[in-house]
Amino acid sequence: MGDRSQQGRRRCTLPVPYPEPQVVAPNAYYANLLLEDYAGVTSELTAINQYLYHHFTVNEEYEDLNELWKCISIVEMKHEAMLAETILLLGVAPEYRTLTNNFPVYWSASYVYYGVEVCDRLTADIAGEKEAIQNYRKHQDLIADPYIRQLLERIIMDEEHHLKLFYQVAAKYCPRWEEVRD
Repeated sequence: MGDRSQQGRRRCTLPVPYPEPQVVAPNAYYANLLLEDYAGVTSELTAINQYLYHHFTVNEEYEDLNELWKCISIVEMKHEAMLAETILLLGVAPEYRTLTNNFPVYWSASYVYYGVEVCDRLTADIAGEKEAIQNYRKHQDLIADPYIRQLLERIIMDEEHHLKLFYQVAAKYCPRWEEVRD
């Protein structure tokens, strides 16, 4: 079981090492940008909880999809841990919140798309991965710290891989997927 589980996790991440979290200097602005990736509406925390919910509630007939959701959620946990460490290095506590108009907005379970049908869930998961990639790219543009930019690039690589994996299972389980895929 251990070898199979490890092999499954390797399927959900790329064989490229992650950079060690480090920063040039403390920077609250950068930390607040990363809090959006860490615990915003479209964030690692939301993805983890959404994929685990889908994993826990999917029918037995979707064994491969069930394992995929679990596998990807574990990779997202790795991303969350690296972001938390980076946020701490930037001088801010990695609370489950963002800042909106200088007021804290705490993470909510309402950010999770629960869904019922496999195809609806996969559509939401794909949309979430796309939005996460866009957010990471936007934050790369706003952050000049080369260490953080490198970390975000490595996370983006995994998110793009997750998108590919979700597209594959959507094509398998959602009969009209190719007609609506953009």
